[in-house]
Amino acid sequence: MAQQKIILEDIGALNSLKELAESYEEIAVVRMQKIRDSVLKTRDFLAELSDIFVDLKSSYEREVKDLLERRKKNDKTLTQPLQKKDKKLMVYLSSNGKFYGSVTQKTFHLFMQDLKNPEAQDAKIMVIGRAGREMYEGNNAHKEYEYYEIPDSTTSIEDIKKLVNKFLSFEEVEVYYGKFGTVVKQIPIATSITGDDIFETEVAAPSKREDRFIFEPVLEKIFHFFETQIMANLFSQTLLENQLARHSSRITAMEEALVHIEDESRRLNLLKNRVRQQTENIKQMETIAGMALWEE
Repeated sequence: MAQQKIILEDIGALNSLKELAESYEEIAVVRMQKIRDSVLKTRDFLAELSDIFVDLKSSYEREVKDLLERRKKNDKTLTQPLQKKDKKLMVYLSSNGKFYGSVTQKTFHLFMQDLKNPEAQDAKIMVIGRAGREMYEGNNAHKEYEYYEIPDSTTSIEDIKKLVNKFLSFEEVEVYYGKFGTVVKQIPIATSITGDDIFETEVAAPSKREDRFIFEPVLEKIFHFFETQIMANLFSQTLLENQLARHSSRITAMEEALVHIEDESRRLNLLKNRVRQQTENIKQMETIAGMALWEE
């Protein structure tokens, strides 16, 4: 009886876990459907804008170099967003919650792997999200980092403004996050939001551009626009891509969990039937033994 009671409690707990997994999956499906179309439609548009940003940095090399030299010399005549204090920032974009499947861990592994590269030794680090902070600190990483927290589902304009204002003090900003591929495939990716590479590509460096442009009104003002408005839009897209990838990863994780729950449920039900049959056999044997005693 004691064993049967334990089995019944395990089955009850398993059913509760099943309901929880189904609820998580349903919520993830709704949220994924809500943002998927807008993310996919915006992706191509921003990739084209990013391509122009790369053109801006690679065209009219002498003018751009002159502007960058003025920046390095801390030229006070430059507009405030163009006055850079630091060289590179590496941003790991995670989540506050858990149960988002493997995409968060895969992105973290990519982030930690790139931190070991020689060119990342002088880079500063920013971690966004409680799950990311927990993984970074649990990895015994000794390099200092700046922590920032934004909601998993809805991000306000003020949150984006605060972060972009921080990004503006760096020459290069690289964001690590999960990119949506399909419902069953999410890709950990690192992408530049400062025009160093084309947005959301794996191109290590922009190819040489032969196009020539006339900057109107002046190059400095165009740089100002790209390093504020366009950067903000590129970063907003990374947030949405990361949300979409997390929701898709959660759906996959919950599906896998439900398969394991079904397997465990079948095993426990077989065990319950076996224990019940054993209990009935014992009762029958006791009944037969009692009848034999009466006959004596």
